[in-house]
Formats: sequence, C-alpha cells, structure tokens
Amino acid sequence: MMKALLFLCLGASFVHLGVLQNLYLTVKAPRHLPQQNPLDFVFFSLEFNIASLNAIADDEDGPGSSFQPTDGVDVFLNSATNEEENVATVAFNNPAEARTKLNNFVTEKTSGKINNFFSGFKTTTDSVIVSYVDAWKLPVSEGKKYIVQLKGTYNALINTEVGFTMIEIPKNQYVNALIIIPDNGKEEKVGKAVTDANLAQWRKSLSRQMVNLEVPRATLYACAAVTTELYSINGFDYNTNKVAARISATFP
Repeated sequence: MMKALLFLCLGASFVHLGVLQNLYLTVKAPRHLPQQNPLDFVFFSLEFNIASLNAIADDEDGPGSSFQPTDGVDVFLNSATNEEENVATVAFNNPAEARTKLNNFVTEKTSGKINNFFSGFKTTTDSVIVSYVDAWKLPVSEGKKYIVQLKGTYNALINTEVGFTMIEIPKNQYVNALIIIPDNGKEEKVGKAVTDANLAQWRKSLSRQMVNLEVPRATLYACAAVTTELYSINGFDYNTNKVAARISATFP
C-alpha cells in the first residue's frame, strides 16, 4: 500500500511596481506517487486579479467606499474616516506594530503555511488590500486518493503545439486556479513554456468543454497584497501601489 506523501513547495515572494493586471503563482506537483521519472509532474497556478485589488485601493482613497465584504479579501487602512465596518484600521505610522499585525493576519489566514509575509511598511503607507487562499483543495472531489478523476464542464484549453491541457477552476472574482497537464513526453517543453505571459495568453483561448482526466490532488495556500503609499511632492499628492505574493502547496 502506497504511503501518502507530503510535499511542500514555497514560492518566492516579490514586489512589483507599476501597472499589473494579473499575477500568477505556479508550483509543480508530482503526477504520480512514486514518481516514474524526474519529469513526472503537472502545474498548479493561482491567478490573482491585481486590477480588481487595485480598484479596491483606489476606491478606498475616494470620498466614499463601496467595498463589500468578500471571502478571502480584507482591507486595512491608515484611517477609516467614514467609520466603515468593512475595513480595519492600522497605524502604519508605527511600521513595526503594523508589520506584526498584518503578518499575524496572513499566517492565521493561511493555516500557518505563510509566515513573515510583509518585510515592513513605511510611515507613508495608506492602505493594504490582502487577498488570500487557505487550504483550497484542487480538484474539489470526494475521497482522499492522491490521484483524482476530474469530471465535468470547465473552461479548458487543449494546446497541441506545446502539448498540454489547461483547466480553469474559479474561486471568487479575485482568484482563479489553473491546472496545466502536460501530454506524455512533453513535460520538459511545457515546463519551459509555463510563464506569466503565456498563462495570460492561454487564458484568452479557454472555452467550455467536457473534461474527464486524472489529476493529482493539491491543497493550495497563497497570499497577494497591494500596498498603497502616499507621497506629497511640491504640493502635489502621488500614490504608488506595490504588489507582493507568495504561494505554498501540499500534495497528499
């Protein structure tokens, strides 16, 4: 009887400056246990809708917020002037205290899989929008087997040029999951092709299709955050949005 294997993969956190529409965090999962060869894998990718998170940040900077509570998204403001119940107030003018508070929040919301997410804040920080995924089992299916039969109608893509099948599983308006399954013998080629730019391009070709495939089960933990910093230069106010993200996954 094959023993269950726990496989943990931590994606590196990073910061992005400028305009960003979507952000992809990708991990490799062994296709079978035990692995038949070093290239025996599939990909799990989380797509965070950064444009929507930026829209929340811009909305919070306006005179009145229309943000509604959403599972997996929380808002932290330097000051909540209109006494909103949907946001939390954080004293970013005390960067050490703010860092501790938000790092504890991320750790709690990812079942302890992601720690020390924020390296620090500046006293000019105005808001932080946090989107998180905790213990999301993919694919969603009954049973506890390592390999799961994925059946049903999904947004999917069969790419014969590179050699893979890609399936999209939505979580909410801010997060989607992509499962990229290489064709036999195409694992190395697909591995080189799985980039943020290609994932964004491939998603444009998804269409509703019937799916019946064997895929490994994964449990994903991830966090993406948009941090807004305000500056005043020569009497003019400016803001800069920074994005950080990290992913962790277990494969039973």
